[in-house]
Amino acid sequence: MSEFEKGRDMRQKKYFSVNKDRKDGNRRLPIILAKPERDIERDKDRTGDKSMGKSLERPQSQPTIILRTREGENRAVSPSQRPAAVLRKECEAQQPPLYHLAAKHAGGENVNPLAPPPEMKGSIKLVDETFLFCDGPLEFLLDQNDFMVVGCLGLQGAGKSTLMSVLAGNHPDEASKNFYFKPQSLEHHELGGHCTTGVDLLVTSNRVILLDTQPMLSASVMDRLVQQENKKFSGTEFASTENAMEIQSLQLAAFLLSVCHIVIFVQDWFFDPNFLRFLQSAEMLKPSTPTTSQDEEIIEYFPHLLFLQNRATTTDFSPAQVKLMQTVYNRTFLRSRLQIQSGMGIATGNVINFLTPATCGEAINLFLLPEIGDIEEDGHYRGHPGFTELLSKLRNQIHGVTRHPITHSTLSEKNWYAVWFWMA
Repeated sequence: MSEFEKGRDMRQKKYFSVNKDRKDGNRRLPIILAKPERDIERDKDRTGDKSMGKSLERPQSQPTIILRTREGENRAVSPSQRPAAVLRKECEAQQPPLYHLAAKHAGGENVNPLAPPPEMKGSIKLVDETFLFCDGPLEFLLDQNDFMVVGCLGLQGAGKSTLMSVLAGNHPDEASKNFYFKPQSLEHHELGGHCTTGVDLLVTSNRVILLDTQPMLSASVMDRLVQQENKKFSGTEFASTENAMEIQSLQLAAFLLSVCHIVIFVQDWFFDPNFLRFLQSAEMLKPSTPTTSQDEEIIEYFPHLLFLQNRATTTDFSPAQVKLMQTVYNRTFLRSRLQIQSGMGIATGNVINFLTPATCGEAINLFLLPEIGDIEEDGHYRGHPGFTELLSKLRNQIHGVTRHPITHSTLSEKNWYAVWFWMA
C-alpha cells in the first residue's frame, strides 16, 4: 500500500471516530487536526508549484484547530435564545451614556433647543401702548413655516377679546378672568374705558397666532391720549388729539392687513357705515407687500376678510336678513382687493341647513354668532344651533382656509416677527 493510501485511511478512521462520538453523545477533549509536514512536502512535489507549497506551510505553533465545547460552556446563540436576565444585564453593560443637547440663553440658563416652546397661559404684548414692538413673543415662536396669523378689528365693546379667547380654546361658560385675552370688566364698562392697549398676541398649540388690538376710533383711547398730552404740555388742542386717535387706529388696522392671513371684522349690530369707510381707508394706507405667484407675476398681498356679526338675534339668522347683509357688504367692497369670498361664512350650506346660496345669494365671508348665554327653549335654540356649535364650525372654517404667502419668500414664525419688527 502506498504512502498516499495509508494517509487517506488514517484520515477516514479519524473522521468516522469523531462522528461516532457525536452520535453516541459522548463528550471528549478538543481534537486538534493539523496537516502533517510530510503531506505538505508530498503535495509540493506532486504539483511542482513552490508558491503553493509556501502558502500551505504552517508553523507548528499556529496549527489549524477545530474545537468542540464541553458541556456546561456557553454557546454562541441568537438574542431570542438567551435568558432574559442575562440579556438584560449585557444590554445595560453595553448601553452608551445619554447626552442632552443644551444651549445657553443670555441669562446663562441651559435649555434644550429641541424642546417645544412653553405653553402660553395668557396673551402677551406684541405692540405696547406707546406703539413700540416688544421682544417677548420670540420666546414662544418657532423656526417653522406651518402657521397662521389671525387678527381682530372692532369698535369698543364689540366682543373682540372674548371672541379671540374662545377661538384660542377657552370654553364659553368659563369665568372671564381665566380667558387668554382679558375682556372688559364691570369697572371698565362703568368708566367707559377699554381693556386692551396696543396689540396682544397668543400662540395656540396648533400654531395659530392670534392678535387682539385695542378698539378702533375709541373715545376711551382719545381720553388716554389727552391725559398723556397734559402730562407733557400745559395745554392741548382737542382737534390734534382726535386726529392722533384716528391715525393710531388706521395704523393698527393697516398693520393687521399686512401681517395677518385672516382679519376678523367684528360688529355687534348691522351695520356701521363709518366703520366700513374706516376699513376702506386702512386698505388704502396698507404698506405694499409684494409676493410672487406661481406664474412669477408680482402681485400685492391682501388677507382674507371675515365679517363677524356678534350677539346676533333670532331675526338676524333669517335667510332674508343674511341675504341683505351679504348684498350690502358685497357692494361696499366691490372694488376692494381684500378677499371676502374665501369659502367661509354662515351661508355656505354646511353651517345651518336653511342658510344656503340658494336662499341667501352667493356666499361671502359673513358669520353670525349669538349671545354666549343665549337661553335654550324646548331642547333647542331659536333660529340657530347654539353658540358652542357655531363657534366650532367657525373655528374649522378659519383653520381650513387657504393661506397665501405674505411676502415673496416663505416665512417662519420667527422670520414673520423679525420682518415687521425691523420695518417698524
